[in-house]
Formats: sequence, structure tokens, C-alpha cells
Amino acid sequence: MSISYTLDKRCTEILNIVMYTTGYLKIQDLADDLEVSKRSVYYDISKINEWLIDNGIDPIIQERGKGIILHKEQVQAIQKTLNQTKSESILVFTPEERQRIEICTIIVRNHPLYIEDFMDTCQVSRNTIINDLKSVDTFLENYALQLTYNIKDGYRINGDIIKKRAVFFMLFPSLWHFYENHVIETFDAQKVYDILNTRKKIESELHAEYVSGILPALAVFLSTIQNRNDEISFSDMDEEEIIETNEYHLINKYFPNLKDHEKIYIALHLLGSRLQTIPVNVMKEEDKTYEFAKALVHEFERISYVFYDREEELINAINAHLKTSLYRFKYGIQLGNPMLNNIKTEYEELFELTKRACKILENDLDSLISDAEVAYLTLHFGAFMPTQKANKHAFRIMIICPNGIGTGNMLRQEVSTLVPQATEIKNIPLSSYRPNHDYDVVISTVMLANEQRLIMVHPILTDQDRVAILRNCMATEPQAKMQIDDILKIASNYINPDQLNDFHKNLQDYYSSIQVQKVPHKTYDRGLLDFLKGSHIQCVNSQVSWEEAIHISAQPLLDDGSISNDYVNAIINDQKNKGLYMFLADDLVLAHSAIENGVNRLDVSMCTFKEPVPFLNGQNARIILVLCAEDKTKHIHVLNDMLNIFSKKKSIDQIASLNSPAEIYSYIDKHIEK
Repeated sequence: MSISYTLDKRCTEILNIVMYTTGYLKIQDLADDLEVSKRSVYYDISKINEWLIDNGIDPIIQERGKGIILHKEQVQAIQKTLNQTKSESILVFTPEERQRIEICTIIVRNHPLYIEDFMDTCQVSRNTIINDLKSVDTFLENYALQLTYNIKDGYRINGDIIKKRAVFFMLFPSLWHFYENHVIETFDAQKVYDILNTRKKIESELHAEYVSGILPALAVFLSTIQNRNDEISFSDMDEEEIIETNEYHLINKYFPNLKDHEKIYIALHLLGSRLQTIPVNVMKEEDKTYEFAKALVHEFERISYVFYDREEELINAINAHLKTSLYRFKYGIQLGNPMLNNIKTEYEELFELTKRACKILENDLDSLISDAEVAYLTLHFGAFMPTQKANKHAFRIMIICPNGIGTGNMLRQEVSTLVPQATEIKNIPLSSYRPNHDYDVVISTVMLANEQRLIMVHPILTDQDRVAILRNCMATEPQAKMQIDDILKIASNYINPDQLNDFHKNLQDYYSSIQVQKVPHKTYDRGLLDFLKGSHIQCVNSQVSWEEAIHISAQPLLDDGSISNDYVNAIINDQKNKGLYMFLADDLVLAHSAIENGVNRLDVSMCTFKEPVPFLNGQNARIILVLCAEDKTKHIHVLNDMLNIFSKKKSIDQIASLNSPAEIYSYIDKHIEK
């Protein structure tokens, strides 16, 4: 494979940022975002412009006082060039990408594979591949699989058939773009695309849309199926129910030579990866999904101290997700999540809380919930977070995101937070999109060639995406538009009509830029250490009752005016009357009550007790944390810090044994993940 290093990784990142930004982008903002100097950005842009000119595309424009910009025609030309090229711009694989390539290639191999094959595919040294394969072996151990080698057969992965397939479908979607752009040529490309076209016919006949990446993964899997003699049993599933589905009938129609168990297996993938919910019984435990969803939501609320106004709606959304996920958990049919890393980065706190809550689901199902699945559930929890009320001006936004219901809902929730003046924000399937709509703005994760009001974004919003949304919506929302129109009316008396359109555009750009000067970084506010200072940590040596312990622990918050006495009384009444014992772990209580019971602002206090405090449920507490939250999201960072520190019994024991607030603060400061 020949490799052309036309653009390095940072140049490609800059090019993508500029392509997905609506309006002008200041060099300083770009430098800040990439954490490099302005000089480095200028140097990278010069390299990008050389690449653009070499491919017959106009270079990036920089205008004094405004910044850099790529116009729509340039963006379309760049996308076309990248799609047609035989080698991708980013051609230096990360270690994780190499290891995923190695695993997926071995699982669906059609000939013996040796170190030299991986060296050729990944364009790295023998020692690098050897180290990769050690990491691969460690990774596979998590799934009770083993990497083996012999001189005749090369590298193989041994173990349960279902688990091997699960690993492939979990990992491959994140690699598809390498194969799609011919960066890697290890499969029969023509056969893969023939199968993919057939799968798209099935998608069309079912009037369905599928989670991004699942159809290519199935196409590659089917193109290599003749290499295997797998036998799969579905003992806990009603096979007759699956055989009656439209999915199975179409698989049987287009792939008649597949073995019956393979037809069922592929049909299960289609049922489980649709963006719409499929009301089909695929397991005997199907009727339990609502209870599983309810338990998961309640566990999330318990550990996050976020109580949803639309709780029942959230439970139903997760129930719908679980209805087509239970058999996947049972049979190891994994959905890869190409957005996993972005979700873990952009919604770190929510992801960690969701992962902790999923422990209850793992116990109920006796099955490991993968990070990819946790990420999808994270989007559901995030999508139902409270948002600001819209104002009375009519301003409608259409969202198109063919990456799953959870992703689309999370995108809608973020947009509603960014653009509170929007009176309607609606998710529309790509298949239902028509250019002749009456929405003010269209936010899409895919290119819409003829859309005049398009803001193109990533499925998980980047900071530049947020700026693009803000700038565009500020210039187009009704109140801003009225002001611009009034100025235009006055200006039309003094400006040549031929220049009025340019003046209009410049006015819109200016109006947006003065209101959005910096990238609005996402945050869930301050962490635990921002509050545990001075008198907010106490150590008590004498024996006290649980009511006294609550009063003592909450006193710093009362002294600072963060809460009123009503809040302390509400905590005690909850303990007595509602049975809310609030133990996060053995020896650890998180004392809290509802926001409306006397909270003035977000705050935290902590108290340790040398003599364990007996509570009404028979448990003893050596540490009491008092949390008061002013809304439903700002405390999430604090909560994650608490769970991070106090999830280990060793930490609870060590903190409880310390003798001063200074020692406790120092311990937390040293051991908290920053």
C-alpha cells in the first residue's frame, strides 16, 4: 500500500474545523482550541492551502478583522476530493486503531495472517506490531477469547463464536471510513459494496434507518462468511417469532444461500440496530424491559441527585432501547459506537454516572454492558436533562442525525440549551427531509447539497459546532432578523442596490460575531475541591445521634447562607418518613433533599465521625457529605468527584482515620482524578 503524507494530523484537524464552521473563524480562537501558537496555525494553514491548490481547490480565505472562512463550494469540492482519493489525509493510525484493525482482520480472515501482513496494512515496524499483538491478547482476555499463533495458520482468535462476532461488530464501525476511502484494502471491496447495496435495498423496503456503521459491518461480515463453519444456537429465543419478521423474510429473499441460523443472526442485527423501536418478542424475558428501564433510571437518579421532570417519558425511551437490546446482550451481538470517544470526552460526567448506574442493569441481566452501550444510554439520560424555556418569538429548527435516537435526542437537547429562543426543535429522519421546508435553520450531521439554511455539525457537538450554531441562530432568529431588516431598510436609501446583498451578509456576520466572541466550552460547573475548603470539612470525636450528625454536618452550609434551616429539617424528615437513608456505600451518607426545600446555591460540606453514627436502617456512618444543588445539572461534576473518591472502601477507611480537615483535604486533592 502506498502512503501519501500530504497533510499531517493537525492540518487535517484544522481543515475539518474550518469546514464545519459556519461563518468566520478567528486565528486566535483556533490556536486556543488546539493549544498551539498563532504562528503554528498560520504555518499549518499554508500547508493546507498548498494541498488545496494541488487539488484544484481555492485556498482558505483570510479577511482582516474577521478571520478565515471556507465557502460552501470549497467545502463541497474538498469533500468530493477526500471521497475520491485512494488514500486518506490522516494515514498515521493510532495504537488503538491498529489493534482494532488487527482484531477485526483476524476474526473475518480468508487466509493465514502473519506479522508481515499487519506491517503492510498499518505501515509500522515489526516491533510495533509485536507490541500491538500483546495489547490485543490482553484486550481479548476481557471477553474470554485468546490470540493464538502457529506457523501454518498464522494468527487466530480462539473462543466462543458469539463472543468473537460480538467483538467484531463492536469494533468495526469505527474503522469503516478507512476501508470506505481505500486506506486499507484487506477485503474483496467489490463484493462488500455489492452486499452493501443489497442491504440498502432491504433498508428501503423496510422503510427503516439504521445506526451509523452497522450496515457496512454486516456487509464485510457477510462477504467473508464462506470462511467459517460456525454453528449458533438460540435456545432462549423464540425463533419462530424472528422467522415471521420482515427482516428475516428479506434476508431470506436476498441471501437465500445463507444457513438458517445465519439468517436469524443477521435478522437480529437488523432488528436491534434500527433507529425506530421494533415491537417484537425476541426473548422470553421481553416483558421485563420496562422494569429494567425503571430500575436503571431510579438508580441513575439515586447516584446523580438528578430527578427528572419527565421521568416516565425517559423510562419509556430507555425501555424502547432495551426492547431491542436484550437479545443482543444475551447473544453478544454488539453495536459498535463510532461516537464513543466523543461522548466520553464531551459528556464525561454523564458517561461516568451512566456507567455506574448500569451496574444494576448488569446484575439484572447477568451480562457485561459495554462502553459502547453505556454511551448510547448516556445520550438518553442527557437528552432529558432540563432546559431553559423558549421565548414567544417563532423560531423553528430542524435536526437531521442518522446516528440513532439517543444521539438525535441529545443533539436536540444541546441545541435547545444553546438556542433557548427556539420555539420548535424537531428531529427529522433523513428519508423524510425535503428542501422545500419552512424551518428557519437546519442542523445536520450529513451533507445536504441543496439546503440553503444548513449548519453542518458532528454527531457529538464540538466547541466549533456550538459556535456555528450560535452565530447562525443569532443572525436568523426573529428578533435579530427584525433588527437587521430595519437597518437594511434605512441603508437601502443610501447604498447602491447591487451592493445591498453584500452589505446584508456583512451585517449578519458582524451581528453574530459581536455576540459570540469565544467558544462556549461545555461544563457541569465546579468540582468537589472547589467547595471543601476551610470550615466545610469537620472532624467529630464524640458519639452523636444521627439527627445531631446531620445538623453538625450541615452547619457550614447554614453559616455560608447556602441553605436555610428548612433544608436541614427536610433531610431529617425524609429520613424519618420516606425511608431515604442515602447511603452511597458502607459508612458513607450523602445527605440531601429537594431543591425547593431551602437551597440558595450549590455547595458541599463534609464531616467525619470517629464514633460511627447509627441510622434508622441499622447501618452506621463514619462520613457524612451534605450536598445542596441549585438546579438539576450543576452538581454533576461534584457528584462524579464524590463517587470517584468514595467508590473505594480503602479511601473511606483512610479518610475516616484522618484527624484534621487539612489532612482530609490533602488526601482528596492527591487521590481525585483531575
